[in-house]
Amino acid sequence: MSTTLELLSVQYALALLVGQSLDLRTMLHQFLPPALKLLNCRSGYLWLRRCEPFDTIPGIEPCYSYPKLKIPLVDKSANLAAVIQAIADNAWVLTQPLDIVETDGSYCHLLPIGQTGVLMLRRDPPLSTAHLQALTPVLMRLETACLACVQHANLEAARQEAERANQAKNEFLAMISHEIRTPMNSVMGLTDLLGYSELAPAQREYVELIRTSSGALLDIINEILDFSRIESGATHVNSAPFNVYALLETALAPLAVAARDKGIAFQWCIGADVPETVEGDAGRLRQVLINLVGNALKFTNRNGDIAINISALPHAPVGYARVRFSVRDTGIGIAAEQLKLIFQPFQQADSRISRRYGGTGLGLTISAQLVAMMGGELQVESQLAQGSTFYFTLLLPTQVTPTPATPVTDALGMVQRPLTILLAEDNEINGMFTRLLLNKVGHQVTVVENGREALESWQHQRPDVILMDMQMPVMDGVEATLLIRTNEQITGTHTPIIALTANVLASDRTRCLQAGMDDFLSKPVELPVLLAALERATAR
Repeated sequence: MSTTLELLSVQYALALLVGQSLDLRTMLHQFLPPALKLLNCRSGYLWLRRCEPFDTIPGIEPCYSYPKLKIPLVDKSANLAAVIQAIADNAWVLTQPLDIVETDGSYCHLLPIGQTGVLMLRRDPPLSTAHLQALTPVLMRLETACLACVQHANLEAARQEAERANQAKNEFLAMISHEIRTPMNSVMGLTDLLGYSELAPAQREYVELIRTSSGALLDIINEILDFSRIESGATHVNSAPFNVYALLETALAPLAVAARDKGIAFQWCIGADVPETVEGDAGRLRQVLINLVGNALKFTNRNGDIAINISALPHAPVGYARVRFSVRDTGIGIAAEQLKLIFQPFQQADSRISRRYGGTGLGLTISAQLVAMMGGELQVESQLAQGSTFYFTLLLPTQVTPTPATPVTDALGMVQRPLTILLAEDNEINGMFTRLLLNKVGHQVTVVENGREALESWQHQRPDVILMDMQMPVMDGVEATLLIRTNEQITGTHTPIIALTANVLASDRTRCLQAGMDDFLSKPVELPVLLAALERATAR
């Protein structure tokens, strides 16, 4: 084989060894040992001055060596150490190759790795000038690979830091939500309890004001949590058949009352060609509609009007309906230059709006993201001082089994089957009003303050159902549930357990269900929702 062909073969083989990994240590390990073998060198050292994690290595010790250098460089080779020290003093700049002859007759070739570092190859006899020249493009490639590894490491570190920050944010929001929801549950529960009492008209008005203010605070908490879930990718669309008419009734009926109280004309219309039953995420769709109509109510003054229109658009595929949802108001409107801002988080069309009308500025952001998750796009048309129309279109399957509307029942009607209920709740006020509310409909409630007391009470007398808080002193609700389920495996019995907690994350729900709980309710919980959960749990 000719010398030129041999050099090209070595150069090609060395080039193939470079950049096989984006981890710097792994990449150097994959490069240097085989390179030394190809070049018939005894050892090799690398110094890299701009590459993490090697920047922190003190003095003149190589950041990578093969075979591994087990003693200080100055003890291994005083001549080499002196030259490396001079290079280090010159900011690790080596403009051209250097050769050092050791006392044992071997040669140390010092080769620049661009502006990034130095490579030392020890060989006896020395490499030829042709071989050293052939190494130049290989070392340029090595410099590029080292810098790519550094960039990858920096990006990975940034990603991990962002994930840690996002996790810390989520944990903080979850903690704050829990700490706020616990007293909020007391406020809203006691308000309901008071509202079911005999009150003078003025007193009932005060109770309604408390209930409205509590609901507004809860909406703010939920919006912040929803935004956090969406931002972290923890929100998913759950598709199931639902009745369009029932959805509109439950979502809009309370808002119609608010519109009437404010003196706003309020109407909604469902086109005759809209299928009665479709498939989609009814909960997310309801949330979007409530957000949009709630905004319309907020920004429309007395004697204005709000219209909600649901219509079917043509040219839908077979088995689907292309349904357009629109909310029109005659409110304050939005200036053209502000339209692009309103879907951004914590933004409103004008800072003065936040001061006058309140709100977090998250409602439209959340709505736009939820609509996008369902396959649509939230859009807006608006004129300042004339009003706004928000609308979106969803493609919804129609070949589903019709779902009848759920009848509305009187929340305070006596239950047909009174239950004995064990309530594990460490907050005295929450335990008191929950017991009183359930007593009003005919249930008998025993209240304990922690999971251990719940376990002991369950062992003494089996209730029909257990309402279990998650976070309690002495023993939490999850541990108590695990112990109850372990005992039931021996006895072959099953007591329904429903989580009743201020924890609201999906991970909390999963943890409770995996422990053996039958259902999960987040505080504050309305009495009809609680009664429905009790009925479901005891009907199995």
